[in-house]
Amino acid sequence: MNKDAFLLRAAFRSFMKKMVLNNLMAFMGSIVNGIVISRYLGLTAMAAFQLTLPLVFVIMIISQIISLGVQNNCAKSIGAGHQDEASGFYSTAIACCLPLAALMGLAISHYAGPLALVLGADEAGAWQEAADYLRGIAPGLALLVFLPMQVAVFFLEGLSRYALWAIAVQTMLNVIGALVNVLWAGGGMFGMGLVMSLCYLGSFSVMAAGGLRERGCINFSLGAAKLRHLLPILRIGLPSAADRFYKTAQMYIINLMLVFSGSATAIAAFADLNALNNIFNPIVSGVSAAVLTMAGVLAGEKDRESLHRLLHLSVREALLVEGLTALLAFLASPLLIALFVSPGQEGYEEAVTALRIFILYLPLYGLNNLLQKYYLGIQSLKMTYLTSALDNFLYICLLAVVLGRAFGPLGIWWSFLLAEMLTLLTLLLIIGWQRKKWPPALSDLMCLPPSLTGDIAACSWSAGSMEEVLTASEKARQFLLQQGEREERATLLALAIEEIGGNIIRWGFTEGKKHRIDIRAAKGEHWVLRIRDNCPPFNPKNWLALHAEDDKTANIGIRTICGLAREVRYSRTLGMNYLFIELN
Repeated sequence: MNKDAFLLRAAFRSFMKKMVLNNLMAFMGSIVNGIVISRYLGLTAMAAFQLTLPLVFVIMIISQIISLGVQNNCAKSIGAGHQDEASGFYSTAIACCLPLAALMGLAISHYAGPLALVLGADEAGAWQEAADYLRGIAPGLALLVFLPMQVAVFFLEGLSRYALWAIAVQTMLNVIGALVNVLWAGGGMFGMGLVMSLCYLGSFSVMAAGGLRERGCINFSLGAAKLRHLLPILRIGLPSAADRFYKTAQMYIINLMLVFSGSATAIAAFADLNALNNIFNPIVSGVSAAVLTMAGVLAGEKDRESLHRLLHLSVREALLVEGLTALLAFLASPLLIALFVSPGQEGYEEAVTALRIFILYLPLYGLNNLLQKYYLGIQSLKMTYLTSALDNFLYICLLAVVLGRAFGPLGIWWSFLLAEMLTLLTLLLIIGWQRKKWPPALSDLMCLPPSLTGDIAACSWSAGSMEEVLTASEKARQFLLQQGEREERATLLALAIEEIGGNIIRWGFTEGKKHRIDIRAAKGEHWVLRIRDNCPPFNPKNWLALHAEDDKTANIGIRTICGLAREVRYSRTLGMNYLFIELN
């Protein structure tokens, strides 16, 4: 990629690293629980832990409806420069999810016994352990509805440190609490569930304190909560709900296939795989979360060129990171399984074999998941539903049943890789057929919705020095003249680029860090100039308001631009300033 993509590349890599780290820490509790339960509470307790996962996935369905719906709509609103609208989505979600979370926690605690039966724990001889675990974790599952949304908002606002601190506290409490439970308190599976609830409460407390200490651009206000915001949240969140529903059905079917195989060691091996998948999956979801958020911002701008760059960059990064992860996990399989089962103990060899087959699916799964989240980010919902259904339900469930009946657990382990291969091949065949082109190019995979495919006059430039700003200013003037605009309007836009760009370079370019300015002029209903940079926060509208009584001749350029423009909007997201100047 050339220097024109520097800001996009830097923002994506920074956001991706933070999301991967956040997800790894967030899932650390499940890893710790898996290791402690397997080591100290035995195979039956580990089977109970595995069999309760579908219910946890059901809770995560609701959580992801809210989280991704808020994340994408807020990103799109900020990408268009409408911070108040972003706060409306956030406020509506808070007002809806907190009462719902409390009711779910009470219901799970009260009906823990029947739920354990439905999950198949009685057939595996693990009913009591499963019921106890559900009673302990019920309050935490209620908090789990709220926490992912708050994490997403913190990352979008550039307040990721509070999310990382919260997850670090959660992880520390989990490790200490789990060891205290099995080595001293003797709380069994109820204690393990209760430890998770306390961990979520600790995470919630840290994020609440961080939100009170430093307010971002997305704020809660009960008056901003509107029913009209609920439908867009659900519209984006429901594909994720379908995705999580498919995952839940997948987990339930595979659990039943392993139960009916009569192999307790196979169920325990699958539990080990799922615990280790809490290391692998956060890497995939971290890359995908970065794609989802940035695609939402760029879709809000209607910036097709940057969307193509984002897809190209994310596919390359995903294959590199996830391919390397799969290779390391394959080589280290004996050591990873030894965290759960000592070498020579029952189930050790079977678990090592299962992991070596299972991990082969990771790079393809990462690519398919990335495409799904990209389509969700640009609101190409048909492609989102299609990719999700193929990847997480249709092929994996079909193959698990067919290969499981034919080859037992070994066939189930291979079904993950084969399902990902069939998903990608089917997706390429469908897109190739639609485009009348085989093989389809990367640009064909964009599948932009009608809202992003209409004709729009737009041109972009990038600058890292005053000379490049002046060059971009003149090119922008010539571009508007070529589009048939009046000299006065073309000159005003050129003046805005020169003045704003010059101020950013003079006051925002700090030593020791590479800075760039991305400039884009686009015509929708009106001509809009968008300037983004990776400098410290600066809102020119607020600055003018604070200096309203000062010398009116100071910064006359900014004053003139703000006075002549139809509207000036500012927002900050993903560590970048966004300034929108809409001409009359």
